[in-house]
Amino acid sequence: MAQVNFRIDDETKRQAEELFGRMGLTMSSAIAVFLKQAINDQAIPFRIQTPEARTLTREELLSRIDDVANGRNCGYHELMAAEDEREYRPRRRGKVRPRGKSPA
Repeated sequence: MAQVNFRIDDETKRQAEELFGRMGLTMSSAIAVFLKQAINDQAIPFRIQTPEARTLTREELLSRIDDVANGRNCGYHELMAAEDEREYRPRRRGKVRPRGKSPA
């Protein structure tokens, strides 16, 4: 079995041990769970973003999809990428449906 060493500040370690203890985990088992999930997902198993980043509301996302689909508020490259990669397109009344499927 391999051993991994890393440095973390004392307060973060204390808080993590307290949290994991309440969950019935050791620090070692919690880190092993994280690593196994990262391998399963082939990604870090949670979103990492800058503090300035924000999540779009459903309405904002649908509006942006509609803009791209209709060639508004986007440059040539974004429009071409959207045409090539878009799996979903807006449906009337702001609903989203898979490409190529007819509305019910």
